[in-house]
Amino acid sequence: MELEGYRRIGGKIGVRNHVLFLATVVCSNTIVRGIATAWSDVVGIENNAGCVALADDQKFNHDMLLGLARNPNVGAVVFVGLGCEQAPAKDLFRELEGEKPVAYVHIQEEGGTSKTLEKCHILAKQFIEEIRNKSKETFGMDELIIATKCGGSDWTTTIASNPAVGIVSDRVVQAGGTSLMGETAGWFGAEEALLRRVRNEQTKLDILRLLHGKYDESERRGTKIEEANPTPGNIAGGITTLAEKAMGTIKKSGESPIEGVLSIGEYPRHPGLWLMDNPGMDIGSISGMAGAGAQIILFTTGRGTPAGSPICPVIKISASPQGMKLMGENIDVDISDIITDGASIVSGADRIEIAIQKVIKGQLTRSELLGHREFIMPQMGVL
Repeated sequence: MELEGYRRIGGKIGVRNHVLFLATVVCSNTIVRGIATAWSDVVGIENNAGCVALADDQKFNHDMLLGLARNPNVGAVVFVGLGCEQAPAKDLFRELEGEKPVAYVHIQEEGGTSKTLEKCHILAKQFIEEIRNKSKETFGMDELIIATKCGGSDWTTTIASNPAVGIVSDRVVQAGGTSLMGETAGWFGAEEALLRRVRNEQTKLDILRLLHGKYDESERRGTKIEEANPTPGNIAGGITTLAEKAMGTIKKSGESPIEGVLSIGEYPRHPGLWLMDNPGMDIGSISGMAGAGAQIILFTTGRGTPAGSPICPVIKISASPQGMKLMGENIDVDISDIITDGASIVSGADRIEIAIQKVIKGQLTRSELLGHREFIMPQMGVL
């Protein structure tokens, strides 16, 4: 598959060419929102964290911010900070300087909201002009980084759309590319199937450590994982047990060997299939994948969901006839004929692959067309 994208200074390739204004702390959100609203060529990511947090949250916030800024779909970035936050915009600017066009502003240094907005308008115009005429280069599947996600799942997700995405994931990996699968809490009930596919003992230990930690934490908070999963929507869609949901969830990863486990904001160290320790909740999971460098997200759904991302095209895939009837406006790839007409899973995978090619060529996804740019900053909890 020959594709075209935007080559960055460090060699990574993007399938979009965004100017990103990125809030380093919640106090900066009004500035970021104002700039993203005023400029159609600018995307903004607000931040619900960034201050008065413990060390683990500080690291999550820092790593996510840097991971988002480094995402190859971002052509230029402006860090917008207050000036006293725990991941100062100036420090992030220094870490990214030289990798792509980058700037920072601190509201306290600029002299308040109005003056900061004036400065940001100048930077928006400058960076839009700087990256607007950047030409595309050809690249192969070996440079592709996809991420897989399922949400609003039902029985058709389990037996049709997730297996189809799994075939696409395997094709990308076999071609030398990279595939990411997250939703750590969604692995419960399918542990053995995952552990059989790990490359090394350390990866096995990492998976078990994460699962034991999450289970212990849920019990400490007075509940159990199996009491929250499957969700009411999953149950209404015909998924009855935690194991049933998990076995369907991991189908998105295909059959490729698992290279390792990534934490929040961590990029894969080499091509292959990687697991991500990120939230199961749709927006949190998508956000974590964007922060790990995914160029495109393949999102399967049975019941339907409109969720999108500020910087990554999210391709929605459904095999549910009912889901297509109710939420067809939000679906990019309809493979419901697997259920209604006995079409093959492979044919579904072929159509997903065609959709990837079209999106890379510039076709907007339904979430992009409808303006869905949801984002959540993963965090453990502020003080």
